[in-house]
Amino acid sequence: MRIAHLSRWGIAGAAAIMLAACSNSNASSTTGSTTPGLSSAAATALPGSAAGSVSPCVSGTLTGGGSTFQAPMQEKWISGYLARCAQARINYSSIGSGAGIQQFVAGTVDFAGSDVLMKSDEQAGADKRCNGAAVHVPVTAGGVGITWNVPGVSSLRLSPDTLADIFQGKITDWDSPEIAADNPGVRLPKLAITVFHRSDSSGTTGVFTSFLAATSKKWTLGSGKTVNWPSNTQGAKGNEGVSAGVAQTVGGITYTEQAFALQRKLPLALIENAGGHFVALDPQTVSKALASATVEPRSPHDVSVRMNYRATDPGAYPISSVTYVIVCTAYPSNVAPEKVRLLRSYLSYALTDGQQFAAAIGYAPLPTDVLQKAQASVDAIS
Repeated sequence: MRIAHLSRWGIAGAAAIMLAACSNSNASSTTGSTTPGLSSAAATALPGSAAGSVSPCVSGTLTGGGSTFQAPMQEKWISGYLARCAQARINYSSIGSGAGIQQFVAGTVDFAGSDVLMKSDEQAGADKRCNGAAVHVPVTAGGVGITWNVPGVSSLRLSPDTLADIFQGKITDWDSPEIAADNPGVRLPKLAITVFHRSDSSGTTGVFTSFLAATSKKWTLGSGKTVNWPSNTQGAKGNEGVSAGVAQTVGGITYTEQAFALQRKLPLALIENAGGHFVALDPQTVSKALASATVEPRSPHDVSVRMNYRATDPGAYPISSVTYVIVCTAYPSNVAPEKVRLLRSYLSYALTDGQQFAAAIGYAPLPTDVLQKAQASVDAIS
């Protein structure tokens, strides 16, 4: 299934490390086959189906954890849901995709957040935890941005090969010939580069390294939620940590979900796509990138999306991604029916009215057809 188009989205920053919504009326959150044809626009409705039918509020407690990429959206969803359904309690821990999957497999969270698909061993572990298959349900989309801190340099263009050599510690100064070749006419200072990368098991790292592996022959570190970063780079935990590191370090550079760069008022680079076009990260460019992605389900009710990092459209931002929640299609008997009903209700809200928050905090609401498939997956949870 080919993804056709995303609705327009805006930008603003937000970040969260631990999100917890309390049960009162003023609660707020804290810190295999491919078929064609998806249409655009996000659905808007009360908790219920993507078509807008309303489901009743459910009491109980729900716990999720994982992706820092989606944490600001989880914060908004929790706050919005609890404003309507104050008898529930929902917690989301922003601990990274890898840790979220581990906790889901262990049964310590009810759902996981992940920006990348589970590996085969993770899928097997998650299926074993569930009373049936564990599935990926996309909940929002966005882009991984490249941001930097170099006084006097307010805009940058970066090719995949240049990015590969920077993040492998081979390009060590901002006035290198490779960066200069990408940026004709830009005055680049003699300044050491400090690379920040994720130290935790990260879906954002998975997206970034998958892009480099697909687009640069110079990239030798492979792809995944963790890679063996060179010793002359610095690790930090979460999108929060790497963006803070760059903000505090002259000469710093990192990859991070857009909302975190915007929160820190950090610039975002134009990235060269496979068509040779340097493209900014914005609503339309994420939409263009998703237009060449495909939905490739692993099992009934799974809504896995395969990104095409080699899209050639002049307007396609190449480091774009959806982000998922991972849930059981059938939860084991030791999970209370009320918890399952709450999970369905909460995720239905995220896929309907919750999509409206994307435009305010730097995410893309999902296309209508993806929302419908995601909602069908949520409706099938038992």
